[in-house]
Order: sequence, then structure tokens, then C-alpha cells
Amino acid sequence: MAVLWTVSIGPAMSGSPVQAEKTCPVGGEKFNIVETVSCTTMGRTMSFRQVTSCDFVTRLPVCPSNGLPLYQEFSEQELEQLKTFVETEDYQVIRKLPPWQRAYKLAEVLQHTRTKSAFLILLQAFWFENEQLLKNRDLFKEFVVEAEGEFGRVDKEKPFVAAITGYALALADETELADEWLARAASLTDAMDAKNENVDYLRAYLSRVSECQENMASQECHPDAVFRP
Repeated sequence: MAVLWTVSIGPAMSGSPVQAEKTCPVGGEKFNIVETVSCTTMGRTMSFRQVTSCDFVTRLPVCPSNGLPLYQEFSEQELEQLKTFVETEDYQVIRKLPPWQRAYKLAEVLQHTRTKSAFLILLQAFWFENEQLLKNRDLFKEFVVEAEGEFGRVDKEKPFVAAITGYALALADETELADEWLARAASLTDAMDAKNENVDYLRAYLSRVSECQENMASQECHPDAVFRP
């Protein structure tokens, strides 16, 4: 989890794409994904997604034929359940969703929700499918619920979870809830040790979000806009 929230920036190093073969655990189909042998973080976007030299990697392998997103290693019992589920009409409805949101709906089927894993799935949906997630009000509500759960689970990462959730709610025009989460983030940041390297970064980020609340549609406030303190 710490890797998700680190704000330090290392020396630039270009990532090198490497093809790797993957086998779909349901159906046995083989397909290729893209990995890397090196990668550098070069900052973050307003959604707090890392900007890296290896943005080309396959973050969520998806079986080509049945559309199954492989968001984790599944147990034998779960695979048996999935083999049956992918043949249902319910799955065909889920399959129309973007991959990360589809993964969350599968997590619901497998009873993987209200966990760190479930929060991270919807966080990735916010990072990589932000427009679709914001339009899917039911799943966006689930994102906020999962964020509340993650906020309760973590310790040092609380201000980051609160700041990201507040920003997301501001984008969704949930002003009152956004203000509540951003106030949490500000209070937690103020309580941090002044020597903590994250304090100035968090304060700058929260200040930018506050400015953005005047016009969340502006280009510099877009989830994919690079944040520069």
C-alpha cells in the first residue's frame, strides 16, 4: 500500500516493454500481456495516479474471449464458481462494463468486497476509467463506501485516502461530502510531523483541490492532469 502513496520522484529511467504469456484460468485461452523490467515514477495526476515511464504495461489482464478480468489469483472453488457464472445472462450484463468496474462486480459475486482489494479495484477504476465511473452512480457510491472502509483500516495513509476521496466527490458534484472528506485530509495533514516529507506535498495538493472546486471542469483539474506542487 505504501507504494501507492509515495510521493518521492526518482531519476528518470525508461521502462522496457516485455511480452509475457498468460493463460486464462477459465477456458484455458492463452494471450499476451505487456510487462516491464524497469520503471520510474515521475509524479502524479490530480486523481493521484502515478505518472510513470512504464504506463504501457498491462495493469489488468483480461481474457480475450470471455472478457474475464484477472484481478487476482482465484482459488479452485472460485474458479468453479466463475466457470458457471460466465455462462449466465448476469455476466453478460457485467461484461458490458469497463474492465476495472467489471472486476469489482465479479468481486461482489465472489464476496471479495469491503476489503483492501475491493478498494484498490475501484481506485484503479477511478484512475483509468474515471469518466465511466463517475457516470455509473451506483458503482461510484460503492467507491465511497470502500474508501470509508480503507480509511478505517489504514494508519499513516489516512490523509491520502481522505484527499483522493474528497477530490473524487468534488468531481462527482457531491459538494457536501467532498468538503467533509477534504476537511478530514486537512486535519490529518496538520497533525503530521512537520519533518514528514509528505506534509508539504499533501498541503499543496489539498490547496489545488480547493482551487479546483471553483471550476472542476477546468483542464488543470481533470483527473489525468499532472499535479505539480
